[in-house]
Amino acid sequence: MFAVIVCLQAMTWACSSRSTAAGVSRPPAPDGPPAPPTTVAVTPEPTVPPSSATIIGPEAGTSNCALIDAPGEPVATVALNERVDSSNAPHPTNESERLVFRQLYETLARADCTGRLVPGLAESWRLDGDGHTWIVRLRDGARFSDGTAVTAPDVRSSWTRDRNGDELQPDVSRLVHSIVVLDDRARAIRLRSQRLDIPLWLAHSDLAVAKYVADSEWPIGTRPARIALGGDVVSPIATSVITLFRDNLPPIRFLPARGDQRDPLDTPVDLLLTREPAALDYAATLPQFQSVPLPWQRTHVLVAPGRSRSSQSLSENARQVLADDAVRGEARGAQGPFWWTMLTDCEVALAPPRNQSAVTPRIVYDASDAASRDLAERFVGLARASSPAAATFLDALLPDRPRRTYQRATGLDGEPLALARRLGRDAGYIMSIDNRPLDACRELQVLMEATRWLDPDTIVPLVDTRLHAVVRRGRSGITTEWDGGLLIAE
Repeated sequence: MFAVIVCLQAMTWACSSRSTAAGVSRPPAPDGPPAPPTTVAVTPEPTVPPSSATIIGPEAGTSNCALIDAPGEPVATVALNERVDSSNAPHPTNESERLVFRQLYETLARADCTGRLVPGLAESWRLDGDGHTWIVRLRDGARFSDGTAVTAPDVRSSWTRDRNGDELQPDVSRLVHSIVVLDDRARAIRLRSQRLDIPLWLAHSDLAVAKYVADSEWPIGTRPARIALGGDVVSPIATSVITLFRDNLPPIRFLPARGDQRDPLDTPVDLLLTREPAALDYAATLPQFQSVPLPWQRTHVLVAPGRSRSSQSLSENARQVLADDAVRGEARGAQGPFWWTMLTDCEVALAPPRNQSAVTPRIVYDASDAASRDLAERFVGLARASSPAAATFLDALLPDRPRRTYQRATGLDGEPLALARRLGRDAGYIMSIDNRPLDACRELQVLMEATRWLDPDTIVPLVDTRLHAVVRRGRSGITTEWDGGLLIAE
């Protein structure tokens, strides 16, 4: 019966074949998990997180983190699948913003694709004698894109709530206790945690530096790049072209896409990030493109209010079944060890147990996350089934409740999603979290702030997912970083 459920669900994912303007027939979306497309270039993927052996400072050198090894022309046109909101800059809220913002704003350091910490806006850093204050010095000649010099007070101002006072922004304050400016290039950054690990927090996107000006919709970054909106629309799928002008490099056009993710491949696009099976299958039929898998970036988990610590979790085999049969696009069963189970010195406040006898009988997911939707819908299907295979899954997913508590899957976004997670009145939530966080303690604290009822020991890992970069042949100059982000021809 479980196999029948899989096939019936997969049938709803198919779409009809169609022809493009160029006359190339597009294959329909597959009736199940597609085989990974042939990879032409392979990005090095570390198997362990950064450790105390990480080299810091300018002597670290560089690793071969090129997405495409062969030389070629710079990327000129990038297709985006999500909305880019300048009011979020420099802190991205989705993959499209992460790609655009990374080309404009720098963090103090960078963690490359192998986990090596290398200089960014800062040229050096050292631990002070107290064990949890770092002395960070800006690189000589650092400038904003408008030509003005970057100073230590500018960095401090970028991280404060009103850009001028002493109160740090909430995202910054989770990491940083206080900042003391020592001179124009140096400041002392005191961390909230007294952990003595390598300062990977220097590379966290929450600490990206920007300057806010009254007459600009976009904050100014420290990379030699400037944003312009509008201009000639080179694709019918673009509603507002974002053009990035760069010193000594060709401009990049970001085309916000809507609808079918195969559409950008029929335009002069050079780069598309996607995990959509139909788009990857279509790209494989086009000789002008190559597809490169990025690092496994997200782990999708189930969290449920009132779940007992003694409840069993899904086995490795069960997680792989979900990856193969429930999730469209490339996925694998979530692979441990899981960072939230390995923290021994991270302070989080656990909420007291609450009565969960009257939860809303639904499982909630982020409406913009296709993999979370696939998992939520599968769990609802399993709750309606009566086979032994379905029972095996449900014994792990719903050990403390009647199976009918998963009556429907509900996709939410924005404030309704945040409110639902905060209140914890639903039977369960599918969430996507970073599976390679730069600061695991900070990541857990953010998760706990969003779901104050959560006990980290009851998180159920499900599947890992990753994006593919579809790149036009003859293009290069793209490097990958530890978190899977891309930097285009720096």
